[in-house]
Amino acid sequence: MSHVRIGVYALTSGTAREVGDQAREGMLSLFRAQPGFQAYGLAETQEGKLVSMSLWDSGEQAQRANELAASWVKENIADRIRLESAQVGDFMFYESA
Repeated sequence: MSHVRIGVYALTSGTAREVGDQAREGMLSLFRAQPGFQAYGLAETQEGKLVSMSLWDSGEQAQRANELAASWVKENIADRIRLESAQVGDFMFYESA
């Protein structure tokens, strides 16, 4: 079973596209270098929130991703987003067409 890390952020400056570009270059590279990494994505909600989701082999790895994300955000884009919530849990299922 995979484990998920979900972070919800408020955009405080700039655009979601700008933050997404930075996350793709920085956060994704950081996550890819970690053991147990499976996938990462970022979405913008209709309310303008940013939802960061990553999948991991273990709950411990997903929890570590919370720590890595907090550090990366603080060092790179703290002037653009503010964390509202972070969750780690079991990924029940995912299906595609």
